[in-house]
Amino acid sequence: MSRLLLIAILLVLVFLILGDKLGRGRPASPAASPAPSAIGPLPGSSSPHAAVAAAGRADSPTPISPNGGEGEAPPVDRLARLAVRRRLRAEADYTYLDSLIANADSLVRRWPDLNGRRLRVAIVSDGPADFQPNMADFVREALSHWEETGAGIGFVTVDDTISADVTVRWIDHFSADKAGQTDLLWNQLGRIKHASISLAIHTAVGHRLPDAGLRAVALHEVGHAIGLPHSPDPSDAMYPSARATAPTERDRRTLALLYELPTGDIRDVPDSADSGVRPSTK
Repeated sequence: MSRLLLIAILLVLVFLILGDKLGRGRPASPAASPAPSAIGPLPGSSSPHAAVAAAGRADSPTPISPNGGEGEAPPVDRLARLAVRRRLRAEADYTYLDSLIANADSLVRRWPDLNGRRLRVAIVSDGPADFQPNMADFVREALSHWEETGAGIGFVTVDDTISADVTVRWIDHFSADKAGQTDLLWNQLGRIKHASISLAIHTAVGHRLPDAGLRAVALHEVGHAIGLPHSPDPSDAMYPSARATAPTERDRRTLALLYELPTGDIRDVPDSADSGVRPSTK
């Protein structure tokens, strides 16, 4: 009797071991498969992933609270980051996006693919005492110039500031020596969510800006609103001291390149450091 009991126990153990091995060898279901770690090859753009938002001046971002997470794509993996950096260096003679490599956040920041939708721009047609209706026309001209670059960015003006992607307002002057400022809201992966443009009518010491200056500043700030950084070339619309009243060929190439790249952090860091929030040190 004891011998039969021992045989039964051994058979049970054999079945348990075989069942465990079969279970381990079974492929995982699609729902349990890990998400891919790369956005994809260049050119291209990423799809949505959990996000953290940041806002600030277009040339000096500062972090703010998370935006609630929207289900966005994973960060750019190391090989994709390397490909982006190589392309930026290769096109440095014709564009100025290579400055992103040296930036503290090294973030490719632009509007996500809008699938043909135009960015909604609310031009607030009031302001200080010296505001003139033709100042709104300067902004419309700037929108038209950037739309004509062929980079795939389109605009439509709307009255509702709440639903607008971009809002434009005038102020009398800035306390600092500047004539315009663009505040951007973007997520951790560099997807711009909203842009707010402020344009001054007077200098910090009270001098009225000429119409040519207002045009140049409007063009420059709209460039920031669509993701462009500063250019070191004084002839470009994105030179810090705005002078150009139309984008140069270098501005056009830079914008086209920006919208061919995947958004996200392009620093050369180990993949293990790709998770989490990294505030800008600017």
